[in-house]
Amino acid sequence: MIDIHRLAIWRAVVASGSVSGAAANLGYTAATVSQHIITLQRSLELSLYERSGRGIEPTTIGVRLAEESTELFTSARRLEQLIDDLRTGASPRLTIGTFASAAKAWLPQVVVGLTRQFPDVQLEIDIHTPGAGPGERSRDIEIDDEVPTEGPCSLSGYRRHPLTEDAIVAVVSTHHPLAGRSEVSVLELRDETWVDHDMHDRATGRVTRLACRAAGFEPHYAARSDDHYAVLAMVGAGAGVALIPELAIDGLPSDVCAVPLVDPTPTRRVTVQVRDTSAHRPDVLAAQELIEAAAGASRE
Repeated sequence: MIDIHRLAIWRAVVASGSVSGAAANLGYTAATVSQHIITLQRSLELSLYERSGRGIEPTTIGVRLAEESTELFTSARRLEQLIDDLRTGASPRLTIGTFASAAKAWLPQVVVGLTRQFPDVQLEIDIHTPGAGPGERSRDIEIDDEVPTEGPCSLSGYRRHPLTEDAIVAVVSTHHPLAGRSEVSVLELRDETWVDHDMHDRATGRVTRLACRAAGFEPHYAARSDDHYAVLAMVGAGAGVALIPELAIDGLPSDVCAVPLVDPTPTRRVTVQVRDTSAHRPDVLAAQELIEAAAGASRE
């Protein structure tokens, strides 16, 4: 059996980059940290690190061990929280991971509907960490976006349900020559300066680049951000054009307008994924139904 405590110390060493850094973060002495990782390496019979000058350097095996154990520690934290809740009689929690535009467009009505049915349930809504992998997902419900041409993206331990196809549109300043057009082809944006709202290469960014490549060019980005509100402000100021999902354009600033795209018309796929261990709960089932209803209403 692996020693979870020593594994946690090893993860701290990898995350901080050194034994001394881990010791400072954990409140241990460097000698104590060293002894723990030496014992861990010996018990696992794996080469977790190599000597490098006066310090150590994690091996590929050591880094992989730290990364692959993320789900273990996430589950352990949730179990500890559950035990605390059972001891104290705390209100049950329902956790939802989502992206910002879905949180704004769908979740207000989901929260209202759910709290009416389950007044004791406390909802925790977490905007996705950009690039978070399957091992970093632990919420009861995950709302995700996908690139349609890349096929389904199922999270381990979750049940995936498609929700909707969300078109990507161009947003431009109201002073831009394209403002007010009924549609614009992607090719017409070839010589524009662009502002990217998906600097972490999530689905919308990949869909955007695929659309541009289909039109025969690569976009020239003047600025990149991970927040579409900031990008809309830059577009309104005249910094460039941007491609934004329709779900994110409700309530556009007065100095920005949206123009539908053609040739091609890029879209992203939106899904809801429900954790296997939570799928039987009445509040989770109700939340899934409310999310699906909100997504359906947005298509009408």
